[in-house]
Amino acid sequence: MRTIDKIAAFQAIARPSGGFAIVADDGRESLRAILTRAGRAAEDGDLTDFKVLVAERLGPVASALLVDLVYGRPALDALRAAAPACGRIVAVDRFVEPRLGPLEATSLDREAMTPELPAQGVQALKFYIYWRPEQPAAERAEECATFVERCAELGVLSVLEGVVKLPGDDPRFDDALVEAAVEFGSFAPDLYKTQVPTLHRDGAEATERQARRVTEAVGVPWVALSNGVPADAFGDAVTAVCRGGASGFLAGRGSWSPAVTAPDPGEELARGGTARVRALAERVDRDARPWWVAARIDPALAGAA
Repeated sequence: MRTIDKIAAFQAIARPSGGFAIVADDGRESLRAILTRAGRAAEDGDLTDFKVLVAERLGPVASALLVDLVYGRPALDALRAAAPACGRIVAVDRFVEPRLGPLEATSLDREAMTPELPAQGVQALKFYIYWRPEQPAAERAEECATFVERCAELGVLSVLEGVVKLPGDDPRFDDALVEAAVEFGSFAPDLYKTQVPTLHRDGAEATERQARRVTEAVGVPWVALSNGVPADAFGDAVTAVCRGGASGFLAGRGSWSPAVTAPDPGEELARGGTARVRALAERVDRDARPWWVAARIDPALAGAA
């Protein structure tokens, strides 16, 4: 992937400040379970309808939207219509998860990584992979390397999501986040996504301190996901990780989850959801490490002030 094309792709999914305020809209069985717990209909069409609402309401205020290809293709179409300037990221991971059950394993959907996606204006692809302390690194290496290499061939950014498979209160959790960052960073993805250090359980100072360890370990721009962090604490968590060197967030539940229990989800997304994403984006603009700094790209080439 040429540097000029990489810069253009980063600019398409980032805010002018160089930070990321990305909404995740790629849940599958996890979304079905959330809707079910809220007493809402949760058949395949209901998942698709909710994803479309998220795209239409939050796309205009997000720097990018992440969608899946299982239930999210209509959301991608809706995003183009409602927010043509919003960046587009597509998940190319296959999930092994029982209906309404937890995610057990993932694999790379190589067949989905086709020139059709960049031709449709997709700027980045995302691959979710677990980091398990008992699993040899070699078992993860081939898929990670293939993902990053294929993205470069297609001319799109690679977003590698490395999720540590440990409870947040496990004493090994934060060291594992760093170990995972070292391992996954060695594949040089364009953007790395992982959990908030400490899951913000120990306050802002500890989160920021641990985030600096992740920043030093991964060596590329990185963003935090929201799962595991209480919704009312996610804003402070974003500030803390950004002050620790992160470049923003890529989050679903931290942006749209209150809409699930609202009488009118579309209305809640239009008002509350928009306000949440804007507030998070303000924190990103103030504290995030610009992508061109984290990626070691000349700010003059990136068009930065």
